[in-house]
Amino acid sequence: MYGDAAFRFLVPDAPGHRRTDRDRFPSPGPSRLGTLNQLRVTPGIARPSLVSSWSGSIDQLLLAFPSYGVHAPELAAGYRSVIGALRQGTEFVVVHHESDRQTVEAWFTEAGHSARFVPMPDYIDFTDWAEDGYLALVDQGEEGTYLLEPWSFPRSGDSLIADAVEEHGPVRATQAPLVFQGGNCLIGDDFWLLGTDYFLDTLDLVGSGELPVSVPPGQTAADFVRELFRRHVDSDRELVLVGTRRPLGLKSYYATVADGEYYLDLPGGGVGDVQPIFHIDMFVTLTGRADGRFRVLVGSPKLADDLLGTTSPFALQNAYDEIAAGFEARGFEVVRNPLAHRPHISQRLTFASLRAFSETPDGAELRDVVAELAAAGAQAESTVNVRPWHHITWNNCLVENSAEAGQNVYLPTFGHGENADLAVIDDEMDRLWTGLGFTVHRLADFNAFASRQGVVHCIKKYLARGE
Repeated sequence: MYGDAAFRFLVPDAPGHRRTDRDRFPSPGPSRLGTLNQLRVTPGIARPSLVSSWSGSIDQLLLAFPSYGVHAPELAAGYRSVIGALRQGTEFVVVHHESDRQTVEAWFTEAGHSARFVPMPDYIDFTDWAEDGYLALVDQGEEGTYLLEPWSFPRSGDSLIADAVEEHGPVRATQAPLVFQGGNCLIGDDFWLLGTDYFLDTLDLVGSGELPVSVPPGQTAADFVRELFRRHVDSDRELVLVGTRRPLGLKSYYATVADGEYYLDLPGGGVGDVQPIFHIDMFVTLTGRADGRFRVLVGSPKLADDLLGTTSPFALQNAYDEIAAGFEARGFEVVRNPLAHRPHISQRLTFASLRAFSETPDGAELRDVVAELAAAGAQAESTVNVRPWHHITWNNCLVENSAEAGQNVYLPTFGHGENADLAVIDDEMDRLWTGLGFTVHRLADFNAFASRQGVVHCIKKYLARGE
């Protein structure tokens, strides 16, 4: 949604390693990438079945701890709170940079856990978003877990994780001619959810001729793509798409005047094409069946505004409501929960300097909003407050609905420091989950993750679940 140079000019304090970031160096072209993928030997899976997002005890978990996170106190505290909260006997597979082995190993020792460690060379730039680069599944009737990778992935370092894990244990890596990311998928009992954006991306890729597949005569492209997902991802569960019927229509930039102040709003961080957030695990949570109906939580910015006394004009409330109504029409029980769309002032510029940047090639995308500010009365010496927005979400949690281990939810918290006002929502979410019969395990401050467009569900991968 934003050009990199313009975004970095406007938001110089933007954290690195955001979940929506892509490689900054040239990647192989589609034809070369396709050749590499076809040369790769991958195991065939007869009856793929995805590992659940909610059902059964959390038995085995994949985590990725890059050096930047290990040495950032605010990120390390989040990682360690997850390690400390999970029960003894949980199996961990931990990807880390070679030079950080001693530090990372100590985290598990101090928490009374053991782990299988997967070292990566220090020069590989992988991220802590362990959820996204693959899907975890099993071949029904067979032992072991597979990590299924998409045809391409925007962060090449993360694309190496599945192969590295395979080298250090029984998990196997494979690949499919499809577009997906783990965070845009949630797995129920007889269904699984896929954010519509990636279904559309797969349709585009099939139509481009870049995949080694073609639509059979007499079959629509959409039906063919559904068949590909059945063949490669889950053979038995029904695929349910999650998104709005039409594009969201959110602009990259808005000129706002409030109380005599000028603002340049950037509301689109993390927004999808037909999804209010680019990954559904940021606003949808699966909890299990109650009285025969499957219960889902769907985020609501309005509920957060009501609790905080704030206004979120770019929160896309209608999109969340449409998606919630879609679940209800399918027979789901829908519970709405607060989800905050939160701004901060990244810097204050004179209107003259903003206009000057817009006249450069890198700033060309700002020309319309600069004209809007001028029309609203901004003068050369006027101060323009640059205001990016991001999502604070409690939906992005770890759910364990187990006959053996009970009902547990591992919940991120945000009401800390300069964000202390969010404690009211921490408490509200605790009450909500307790009312649903779950034991709540509060985790550390996850604001440093949310500002990078992810939370706790994004930093792990369920590899195996029990009863």
